[in-house]
Amino acid sequence: MKNWYKRCYSRLLIDNHITEDDPSFMTKFDPKQYVAMVKKAGIESSMVYAVCHNGNSYYPTKVGHQHANLKGRDIFGETVKLLRKEGIVPIAYYTSIYHNHSAKTHPEWRIAKASGGQHGGRYWWSCPNNDDYVAFTLAQIGEVISYDVDGIFNDMTFWPNICVCSSCRRKYLEETGCEIPVRIDWRNKEWISFQRFRERSMASFTQKITRFIKSKKDITVTHQTSTVMHGWVQGYSLGIVDACDYTSGDFYGGKYQHVLGAKVLAGITKNMPYEFMTSRCVNLRDHTSMKSEAELTAEASVTLANAGAYFFIDAINPDGTLEKEVYERLGKVSKKLTPFTKTVERHIPEIVADKALYYSSAAYVDEKDNAEIMCTTPCGNPAVEEISGTSVMLTRAHIPFRVISNGTEKFDGLNTIVMNNIMYTTKKENDRIHKFVEAGGTLIATGMTSFYEPDGSHTGNFGLADVFGVKYTGEKAKRFHYLSFVDRHWLVSCYASAPLVKADGAKVIAKIAEPVFDPDAEKYASIHSNPPGVITEYAGLTVNKYGKGKCIYLSSPVLSLQQDAQQVFGSWLFKEYAPSSLVLETNAPECVEITILRSTTENAYIVGFVNYQKELPNVPVRDIYAVIRLPDGAIPKSCVRISDNKKIDMKIVKGAVRIEVPFLETIEMVDMKF
Repeated sequence: MKNWYKRCYSRLLIDNHITEDDPSFMTKFDPKQYVAMVKKAGIESSMVYAVCHNGNSYYPTKVGHQHANLKGRDIFGETVKLLRKEGIVPIAYYTSIYHNHSAKTHPEWRIAKASGGQHGGRYWWSCPNNDDYVAFTLAQIGEVISYDVDGIFNDMTFWPNICVCSSCRRKYLEETGCEIPVRIDWRNKEWISFQRFRERSMASFTQKITRFIKSKKDITVTHQTSTVMHGWVQGYSLGIVDACDYTSGDFYGGKYQHVLGAKVLAGITKNMPYEFMTSRCVNLRDHTSMKSEAELTAEASVTLANAGAYFFIDAINPDGTLEKEVYERLGKVSKKLTPFTKTVERHIPEIVADKALYYSSAAYVDEKDNAEIMCTTPCGNPAVEEISGTSVMLTRAHIPFRVISNGTEKFDGLNTIVMNNIMYTTKKENDRIHKFVEAGGTLIATGMTSFYEPDGSHTGNFGLADVFGVKYTGEKAKRFHYLSFVDRHWLVSCYASAPLVKADGAKVIAKIAEPVFDPDAEKYASIHSNPPGVITEYAGLTVNKYGKGKCIYLSSPVLSLQQDAQQVFGSWLFKEYAPSSLVLETNAPECVEITILRSTTENAYIVGFVNYQKELPNVPVRDIYAVIRLPDGAIPKSCVRISDNKKIDMKIVKGAVRIEVPFLETIEMVDMKF
């Protein structure tokens, strides 16, 4: 069924990366037990392993290597057939690049690390620029999709490191006439050219796979998307999104990574819902430490409240058996979430927000990186740290936000865009931002945003300098610096460098203050710290009118710091210059995320409340209220509480709706109908 994903918001994968290194491994696998456990978990769709990272297939393959202990048995096919019989949507799992058997048996296919070696510990890799490996991948995927599956997930579509194999060298030389550069240097156009080649190569690999599958069968195709926030080494780009019917990825960074990751997947996906994966164990490296029912419920709730399909990952035992207790716990979670799962299934909603964080994979670099490529690969990620810190602040302040990307052409419904150190922008991107602000929008930009074009070209000033109302001096602040406010006694500290800029039409709200001595010098003011000593002439925070709108420029990466003082500053910044026009008032504590979703199937909105505390299980929150102004001033005819399907009283306050949630353990939704 081509659109199966639109009716399945609870999903499961059972990891199966078991080797042949012991003759007992995988000998007790029972498809009937497998399907019984999936049913016990209350799941609507199950992803089944066809080929694992070891390069072992779980069906009789003609082009690859079947797991020897299966002795020719087709457990993939048996499982898919039983899932179909039970009304559970079967999706195939395939792994590429991380494919040990092909890499071990074909040395010429291997990724060659710039630092030396052709594998990393247990993992062996094949290069997506090797044409013979690509042909093998397509042939094996052709076998997998011959089964009765509704979709396929292709895992590990990223570079594990910098590859300098003969295939990469030859193709780069053919494309550019250049050899692979020997240094990582984000100020050097030769290095940036090679990085863009790496991004194109990975995107091309996924697109070849998708085109091949679509030419053979009308099923869904998606590729691993979790590397969307991981930085430049893995070579992620929106070209991979182009190869996906919907985005899908696994994350393990806790609540706030989940909140942001969900919005990023939603912001770049072609179709809703996206798929947010997380392990039922504490992470993939732990085989038995089961998350509590409360934690699993909170994780799935975040996904549902952000319009996504929740997806749990278990791992099979080496002998092929499964743990009944795991699926009983997952079943309890699914049962508890059923009213909310059914609600989002009915509405297939999308996230509504008037604020947007700007995503661009090209920005996820550390400008300071400068090293030989054969050295340990640097992997700083200042822009991700900033967007993450901004996300935390907005969530705690109950300011709904969504994510847009450098590929987003329309900014409908937005009054504020935040660009966290987005160093690389195209002229088209800059033009769109110009028009947005000129028409009345608010831009909050930080750091080196818009300084470079994607190929590394620059004029010496920001591409959006006229919008910012500042000009770059070419110098950087000291590693420890402060924002010193002009009209009030407020010093906000930061532990990273920042571009030094001068106002060029903008109003200066705060200047950069620095220590008397360099933080790394032998002379110092205080032995433990670097207190402010000199208020410089450089602007740290400015406001500039541009057309009908305005730009707040913040040179310092202070928003990356997830501690109270900097978060208070961030909350003040938004309340002062970009207050929420959706959540006007609430008494919800910071641990409660408030989301607004728009139905795509009915004339309705859904307001979500997710209580996700640091210490679990949650202490229930009582008597929450929120005053919500829906887009276009829409006033609902009725409000229904999803947990018990009861109509609730609402009050209209100056064109906004006041609703109450008397009890919130983990999740509540209010369905507003028109």
